Amino acid sequence: KDSSLKERVTLWKKAFGVELAKPKEKKADSKEKKADNPKPKLHEIIHPASRLFSDSQDKSTTDIWKKLASEWKAAHEKHKSLNARNFQILTDFSTPGFPAGWTPEGDGLTHGYVSGGTPLIALEGNQIIQRILQKGYHTNALSSKLPGALRLPPEKEISGKSVSIQLAGGEWSGFLRIPDNAFQTENVIFLNQQIPTWRTFTDTVLKNGVQRKTIEIATSDLNPNFPPRTGKATVGKTKLPENDFGFNKRSWFSLTGIVAHTENGTPADELNRFASLYSQTIPETKEDAIKNIAHWFTETITKWTKGNANSEDVKIVNWLLSQQLLDNKTLSGSQLNKLVTQYRTIENSIAFPRTVNSMDERNIVAINYPLNIRGNVDEIGPEIARDFLQVFAGEHSVNQSTGSGRLELANYLVSPKHPLTARVYVNRVWQWIFGNGLVRTPNDFGHLGIKPTHPALLDYLAKEFIADGWSTKRLIRRMVLSRTFRQAGIVTENKLKLDPDNRLVHHYPTRRLGAESIRDSLLAVSGKLNRQLYGKPIDTPRTKEDPAKRLFNGPLDGNGRRSIYIKMSIMDPPKFLTGFNLPDLKLPTGKRDVTNVPTQALILMNNPFVINIAEQWADRLIKMKHETIKNRLEVMFAEAFSRLPDETEILRWSDLVRDFGNNKKESELMNDRVAWQHVCHTIFNTKEFIYYR
Repeated sequence: KDSSLKERVTLWKKAFGVELAKPKEKKADSKEKKADNPKPKLHEIIHPASRLFSDSQDKSTTDIWKKLASEWKAAHEKHKSLNARNFQILTDFSTPGFPAGWTPEGDGLTHGYVSGGTPLIALEGNQIIQRILQKGYHTNALSSKLPGALRLPPEKEISGKSVSIQLAGGEWSGFLRIPDNAFQTENVIFLNQQIPTWRTFTDTVLKNGVQRKTIEIATSDLNPNFPPRTGKATVGKTKLPENDFGFNKRSWFSLTGIVAHTENGTPADELNRFASLYSQTIPETKEDAIKNIAHWFTETITKWTKGNANSEDVKIVNWLLSQQLLDNKTLSGSQLNKLVTQYRTIENSIAFPRTVNSMDERNIVAINYPLNIRGNVDEIGPEIARDFLQVFAGEHSVNQSTGSGRLELANYLVSPKHPLTARVYVNRVWQWIFGNGLVRTPNDFGHLGIKPTHPALLDYLAKEFIADGWSTKRLIRRMVLSRTFRQAGIVTENKLKLDPDNRLVHHYPTRRLGAESIRDSLLAVSGKLNRQLYGKPIDTPRTKEDPAKRLFNGPLDGNGRRSIYIKMSIMDPPKFLTGFNLPDLKLPTGKRDVTNVPTQALILMNNPFVINIAEQWADRLIKMKHETIKNRLEVMFAEAFSRLPDETEILRWSDLVRDFGNNKKESELMNDRVAWQHVCHTIFNTKEFIYYR
């Protein structure tokens, strides 16, 4: 705000509390000694004013000021000399970018560079600015929803034995040490500091066969193992709740300097922010000294408003904000209030990121791993040269790579030189549609596998699949529009004699639904199927929870979500799905087993989920107000079997309804919830419900 020098002096006098110079009153009856407030240290913004008002009154203001200036100059020159001698600046972020070999990731870093003095807008309350950002990278410069990660080169590749990073962070951001790319480490050190401070990472002793270690700094969304095991995630005194799986977390970190060094310690504060204060005319009175300080602050604020503030100026402005010496509140109806409100609205509309673990080929350093003698990690043998399996050698071998070779292998697998990939995929799709593949051992196309029933057809489909741009949708359309798919499921005695295993596909085989399809069908006919796409996994219902393993009880119907969204745990897979041949979650399964055992009938009769779904279907049917039992049965058959019942079935099922309803009048039966629940439950237990032909 515009104001006269006199008004500014009055403000700063009040702010610094001239009352410090007055002796404190003592309570006569008090026997307790109160601890004195700690004196500000040389690096603190309050230090000059505090010394002016607290030093001996026998000294003149001029002498105190000269002493302050002398102390500052001596410390400034000493710290500057020590830093120049002991620390190699890898970057001070005067320009965007990271040192060679340092790999950034995520929109938080892509859009997170600031040149200094950028305000971080407060996300709530009547405060405008949360703090001012120093030059460097801040993943929350635009929004703390944006993810970011910085992967350092292996420790041995950074000059010196240590690297120090000026780092701040919060809200579940942290750093972790990763041995030999074992990114699932859970020893995460979470950050909990608003102001960037130096943090040192010293080369660790490699043992147990480990050849290199790297450091990774990441927000929660790009932390490859967040959240870790129960009880491992702690920030300050805050622990991540047991049933919190780490979704939708704001998270941020800041990087404002990187140095390498051999000696212990971190760069000393060179106190450059005081240079313009002590370059002013030496004051003769305390009033003159206050004017100098007032000018120092005002000049800094002016530089910031003009966009010329450096990192030292930012420290001063942040201190003034923290002491509430700057107007930092919005006024209702003001233009500034409208802008802040607009920013918050836009920021709040940003979706939380969704990430997956994957391999990163950037800045990769290829190494040969040594042999562990008899599997002992402490007994190291000779290095084994990197290479592909011999099956990929020969005339059409995989191109050599200076990196991991994954990209070259992927390109080879989808190239015309290697048609096996397309054949395997086409065979899987054929198996999904027809029950059996053209090759009936989908995981084995080798000598031990079964030969294809129609090799020419398999090659034709593979070529068309490649020509269509590897489009699964076009491949399925080609199969289901064929005469083979449109065949009936009727089996004649002659065809059964000639081809008992249906290898020639002379009819469409009757098949049982998969475990997930059975569950989804139950939800669909009851009207409770939630067809929404995407979203978080849903816990399966459990009789006993195990928080240590993050096994929690979920809703009985999974909130109506399709089975693809049910959480799968190798420690406790969903019991309903397991009963209908859900594959072992620890093993790759090319083709599921199909069994017909008594436990499946017991599940459909007694499982609480099935009973609950029958109740919900009955409730929906009663609300539909059908006129007769026949009308309702026709609706039920259409929904459950995709067909209408014949006359015989109408008579039999009508008798069943009357039996369940104790032979009440038809008008009463139509509203008998228990009777119709039993009918619904009976339909679920028919073979036709879980099989299709």
